[in-house]
Order: sequence, then structure tokens, then C-alpha cells
Amino acid sequence: MRSNRRLMRSLNTIFILSFIMSVFVCTLQAQEAEETAQSTQEWRKKPGFALKFGTYLPSLNTKLRLDSETLGRGTEIDFEDLLQLDSSPLILRSDAEVPIASWLGLDLGFYVINRSNTRVIDRDIQVGDTIFNVNQTVNTKFNTTYLRTNFKFYIIRKPRVDFGVWAGANVAFFNFSLQAQELGETFSEGRDVWAPIPAIGIHGAYTLFRNFYIFGKAGYFYYGISDNLKFNNVSFDININYYFYKFLGIGVTYEYNRAELKGEIGDLSGEIVNRLGGFQFYLLIGF
Repeated sequence: MRSNRRLMRSLNTIFILSFIMSVFVCTLQAQEAEETAQSTQEWRKKPGFALKFGTYLPSLNTKLRLDSETLGRGTEIDFEDLLQLDSSPLILRSDAEVPIASWLGLDLGFYVINRSNTRVIDRDIQVGDTIFNVNQTVNTKFNTTYLRTNFKFYIIRKPRVDFGVWAGANVAFFNFSLQAQELGETFSEGRDVWAPIPAIGIHGAYTLFRNFYIFGKAGYFYYGISDNLKFNNVSFDININYYFYKFLGIGVTYEYNRAELKGEIGDLSGEIVNRLGGFQFYLLIGF
């Protein structure tokens, strides 16, 4: 199991490095193509302001460990495996790109994932100060709200090419609870936790054809100075937009994000590992 996890982490790292190299190579090629292109060719630069509204189909994997001062280290719970929460929900999502200056832009996003299920557990699990016994029927809720705020700094801005660095955070609000009843006794445990999950990285955009754009970004962040608080975040996305009528268009995005929070985070003492990745399909307004 650990070897598989190391393999997945290595593959993710390789993918990110490959993406970074691809963006860099495409930037150099695009600059060369731009210099040799015919002067009569007109290119519509990628719109700076854009609103996206659509659906998101993520594949989710959420693991949680909630420790206790009296009972010690809690059980690592895989919510999709042990508690059978939906691993592929269909949700609504909105995003925006807002230009601030010629060298600076703002990248925003918002979506909510609400999941619940009732499941008979096949083993004892300890969640915080509560032990849920084998064969208990456990009602589980896990709701997550994501608010993304990134600042994009531009190093290169050409008619067909954008390239730069970015820094920001995906603020995650976790609300989860487990509840069961047995012989008239109620067992329950839950938390409300929020955490800004920071990242820094590079971004780039390239105009393939008139009104047809491909762009994306990749980022990483790690903080682990003390055992009381650790962050580990890997993210990347690739987007394709096409404007079919003036300021109206359609688009598709593939996004991946893996965030690991460990230590003392608000009311949480333990660990949350949240991984999601999938496609987003949307309508967009841009100018």
C-alpha cells in the first residue's frame, strides 16, 4: 500500500514537472512562431475578464484521522471505502478571471460538495473521543466548501502568449459528522474545520487559433517546520476555451488537487488528506 502511494506521488510529480517543461517549451515555440508569422494575420488575445458557469465531475478520495487526548491516535478512515460516500458527485461550479493591471490578474473559484450516507461498518473505528463498534449503522455527513483565490503575475505578455507565476490559496471549509445509535445510546462525533491551503507555481496561455485558447497552471506548497502543523499541496489544471460568438464561449478544464493537513488545525487534532480530480464543462462570458 505504501509503495503504491509512493508510486502515485512520484507519477504526480513527474506529471507536474512535465507540464512545467511543456509550458516553457510552448512559450519559446510560440514566441518564435509569433516573430515569423505574417503581419496580416490577426489574433484575438485571450480575454482578460472571464466568468465560467458549469458542472464539475470530480473523482474524490478523502481520508481522515481524528485523535483524542484520552484515547490517543484515532483510526484512519477512508470515507469512500469504509463509509461508502459518493466518490464521483456531479456538482455546480463557478470561476472567474479578473484583470487588475497589465502585469497582474486575479483567479477565483467557488464550489460546494455535500455528501452523506448510512452504512453498517465492518470494524471498530475510533473518531476523536468516540468509538463506533463493528456492525453499528453509522450516519455520515461530509460537506466541503472550496473558495479559490490566486494572484497571477505576468512575466511575458504577447498577442499569442502569456507566461508568469502565481501565488494564492484554496480555502477549504470541512464539515463532517458521524452518528450511530445502539441500545438507546447515541454515539456521535464531528468537526467544523477550515484551512487556507496555499500554493505557488507557474501559469501560461497560448492562442492556438483565432478565438481558441489553451492555458493552465501548476503549483506546489509544503510547510512542515513543526509536528504541530504540516501542509502539503499539489495542484494543476489544463483549460481549453473557444469563443463561438463575440464574448460568448464554451470550455473544458481538467483539474487535480491533493491537499494534506496534519497537526493542530482549529478543532482538529489529526490529519485530513483530500484528493480530487476531474473534468469541468462550462459556458463562459469573456471580454
